Amino acid sequence: MPGPNGSRPADPIGVPARLTMWQAVRQSWLIHPDWTVADHLGWLDDEGYDTGTLAGDPAEVVGRWLAEHRRVAPVAPPADDPRVYVVAGGDMVAVFDSADEADMMAVTMTAAHLEPVSRCLTEAQWEQAHAVLRSQLPHVTVTDARSTRAAGAS
Repeated sequence: MPGPNGSRPADPIGVPARLTMWQAVRQSWLIHPDWTVADHLGWLDDEGYDTGTLAGDPAEVVGRWLAEHRRVAPVAPPADDPRVYVVAGGDMVAVFDSADEADMMAVTMTAAHLEPVSRCLTEAQWEQAHAVLRSQLPHVTVTDARSTRAAGAS
């Protein structure tokens, strides 16, 4: 914010937005994929979410959601096959060499209401996808955060 002595940070307004219940479930699922339905419900209750507002039995509703998301989750690649972890949300794509770092980015994007999409690709698949992004969506910012690459956006 401009001031008489130069620019300074603006005073914060309000409080950060709270995740919706489904964003919170997705966040806990990304961080703790091994949790049971009871673990998720306990965590939601501890965080102050009212699971009684769900249409139906909370254990059944959350259980169906988790089952569906586990069913469509990408299969983990073999350890000896290096992978590229891609997270896309809004007009940004971030690339990582660590699934944990990609998960943290997905959680951050979810908190920002961007509904990210995460994929695990081979290096060749990523290079092909990157070429398509550059040619068809040049306004999208691609950040390569892999430790094996020079950091930066393209």
